[in-house]
Amino acid sequence: MGGEFCRFFVVGVGATLLHLLVYWLLNALFGIEADQWMALTLSYATGYAVSFIANYVISLKWTFRTQGSVGKGGGFAFSHLVNAGLHLLLLNLFARLGVGGVLVALLRWICPWLVEWLPMLSQPDFLLPFPVYVIAVPINFLMVRYFLKK
Repeated sequence: MGGEFCRFFVVGVGATLLHLLVYWLLNALFGIEADQWMALTLSYATGYAVSFIANYVISLKWTFRTQGSVGKGGGFAFSHLVNAGLHLLLLNLFARLGVGGVLVALLRWICPWLVEWLPMLSQPDFLLPFPVYVIAVPINFLMVRYFLKK
C-alpha cells in the first residue's frame, strides 16, 4: 500500500495542479471573486471534471496498475462524485465562513514577503481550495483504492 499511496500522491498532485490551473484560469478570465459563490462553484467543478478524466486514466495504468472495467470505472466515478460533492460543500462552507480571508491574513502575518512576491496569495478565492484538499484527499484515496483494487 505504501507504493500505491506514493503513486497516488504523485498523480494526485498532478491532478490537483491541473484542477487548480483550470479553476484559477477561469476565475481570472471571468473576473470571479470569493463572494460570487455560484460562479466560483462552476469554475471549481469545471476544473474538477478536467482533472477527473486525466486522473482516471493515470490511476488505472500507473497508480494501481490494473485494467479498467465497467465496475471499476463506475466505482471510480462514484468515489469522485462523492469527492466532488465533498469538495464543493467544503469550498462553499469555507467561502461563507471567510476561511480564505483568514488564510490571507495568516499568510501576511507569517510570510509577508511571500504575499508581496506572489500577489495572488492575497486573494481569498485563490487560497480557498487548500483547506479543502487537506480534508478531501485522504478520504478520496481510501475510496479510489477500494474501488480500483477490489
